Amino acid sequence: MTTPHNAVPQIIVILKADQLYAEILRQIVQNEFSGARVIVTASTTEAELALRTSRCDLFITGLSATSDGDVLDLLYRHNHLQKLARRIMVVTSRREFRLLTALKNLGVDGVFDALAESPDRLIAALRAVTGNTVYWSPSIIEHLRRIGSATTTLFRMLTNFEQMVLSVIGDGSDDQSAALELGLSTATICSVRRELHRKLGVQHRGALVRLAAQHGFVRFTPSGVVRPGFALLAAAHQAKRAKRATVVAKFKTALPGGLPLVPPVLQDRASSCHQAKNFPAVRN
Repeated sequence: MTTPHNAVPQIIVILKADQLYAEILRQIVQNEFSGARVIVTASTTEAELALRTSRCDLFITGLSATSDGDVLDLLYRHNHLQKLARRIMVVTSRREFRLLTALKNLGVDGVFDALAESPDRLIAALRAVTGNTVYWSPSIIEHLRRIGSATTTLFRMLTNFEQMVLSVIGDGSDDQSAALELGLSTATICSVRRELHRKLGVQHRGALVRLAAQHGFVRFTPSGVVRPGFALLAAAHQAKRAKRATVVAKFKTALPGGLPLVPPVLQDRASSCHQAKNFPAVRN
């Protein structure tokens, strides 16, 4: 199988913090696309600079935390602010449901399962992606189908807002610190924390931190804490708030002056309840 001439990438950027893995990827890519210029980066800052200063045809990355940031947030900026690469391939061994779902929502062109598939299949996947075809490893698709159908999946149990708060308090932050970071009241954070304990069946703060790390909400690195996909959660929350504010504004505008913000049906019910309380009980 040969790569169509018009699909041969000229500039390829690789982001891998593991230097040995990055070199293996570089050799595979260089052998397949011998005429391409391959740029290897070890941090999201280096990768973003390379993407901005070159017309990248293919961006290959993993999902492991780098020394300075989160790959998912970089992909979010690429997807929503400025398209920095023509095609994107993620090579990963991670299986956290929320991370894979985030890649799906971001419209990533390829996700290759480094645990389940051989290097030969990686070459086929690269050819597919550079040929404008979407490639997701069958093992990844099956994993998403199986985990996603379970009612106990964290993704289904928690709202976007709860997941966003968990991403912050999941590193051990207290309610006051989390409130400052999210721009919310301490009472709100405390309330969400109690709800998280109830839904997830944990009793102690340490158990919540452990669960957040296991499910990819936080990642502890030598350089500090990384919150994979936090920008996506925050953006979804802000969009929902903006939509709710728009609906409320339209409702207020549609109301005649002076009328209360209570639907007529509820007004009738409230009036009936008030009248019932003021009448003496009828004895038979």
